[in-house]
Amino acid sequence: MEGHSQNRKQLTETLSKLSDEVLMEYISRGDQQAFSQLYLRYQPRLVKYCSRVLRDDIAQAADLVDEAMFDVWRSAENFAGKSKVSTWIYSIARNKMVSWLRKTSEMTLEDESILDAMIDPAADPHEELALDDMKQQLLRLMDQLTEEHREVIRLTYFEDKSVKEVAIVLDIAENTVKTRMFYARKRLAQLLEKAGIVDFDF
Repeated sequence: MEGHSQNRKQLTETLSKLSDEVLMEYISRGDQQAFSQLYLRYQPRLVKYCSRVLRDDIAQAADLVDEAMFDVWRSAENFAGKSKVSTWIYSIARNKMVSWLRKTSEMTLEDESILDAMIDPAADPHEELALDDMKQQLLRLMDQLTEEHREVIRLTYFEDKSVKEVAIVLDIAENTVKTRMFYARKRLAQLLEKAGIVDFDF
């Protein structure tokens, strides 16, 4: 029994080092261990990704992610490698989310714009450098915000905290967080435009 447990641990460690593409190859042959590894790799990121649009409804986001990952399992043999595995998985999750929002009539224009901006977050090295440069400029501009506005921007955009989490951290109401976010983003947009940065999606 101990030997079996040891072998299972070694297999998990081996699978964790494999690329998404290799895991997909195994999954397309029905390898459940490889799928478990891919699920563990993407589930937390996908839940965070979906909950941004679903107004921090983590439970619904988790349900949609499970559905999306089930589709990944069933459709693995159809993955043609024309895009990155991450792009393919995120597009499946996005489609699940759009279908659910439309079915429940909860889709708003704001959701549409957020979804359009939410493509595969795995940027290439050039994009990452550009984003780092943009982030540095953003940090400099944030110095011109009030302390209250700077705090909500820092917590949401730089620490990936939800509205609920920010409210707890700052000990204020969730509606207050949303109001501060609205005015902080409006002010930052003005500062970005003044600085000549017009294509920053904020």
